[in-house]
Amino acid sequence: GLTTLHAEIHGELTFPAGTRAFTLSGIADRIELRKDGTYAIIDYKTGQARTEKQVRTGLAPQLTLESAILRGGGFKPIAGGSVSEIAYVTLKGGAEPGKPHDIEFKDGNPPDAHADRALAKLKELAAIFDDETKPYLSLVHPMWKTHYGDYDHLARVKEWSLTGGAAEDAGDAE
Repeated sequence: GLTTLHAEIHGELTFPAGTRAFTLSGIADRIELRKDGTYAIIDYKTGQARTEKQVRTGLAPQLTLESAILRGGGFKPIAGGSVSEIAYVTLKGGAEPGKPHDIEFKDGNPPDAHADRALAKLKELAAIFDDETKPYLSLVHPMWKTHYGDYDHLARVKEWSLTGGAAEDAGDAE
């Protein structure tokens, strides 16, 4: 059901963010042009495929943001267009090597709508980061409050967790 296949294709989309321009870029593992003129974006995973909920809620925005780049004509030589399918293919071997995991959105919205939503959220975030009066918060999402990441020591997350975020003693300031 496809007419053209693009593999490992670079794309980018630039938009205003506050006082600057922000460029979203990425490399799509696979973009297929379907016979109906729509596109499918497929990502290969050696680990776990992302769930529909992770994609829908923005915790895993890779494919929706790649869709936004495609819709904006950012994957050259692709002119851009509607994305009718996004999917992951897991490459782990075992009983079902190369198992496809299509993302069928439970809210009934098509991938195009989710691409627009993901791009709007990214634009909001980029504008916030451009505002010098806004702090860069650590562990913004509540589900990650008990998770300690590789770079959280730079934000002194463990110390803040113990104090409940209270200000440090002035004598400890660097």
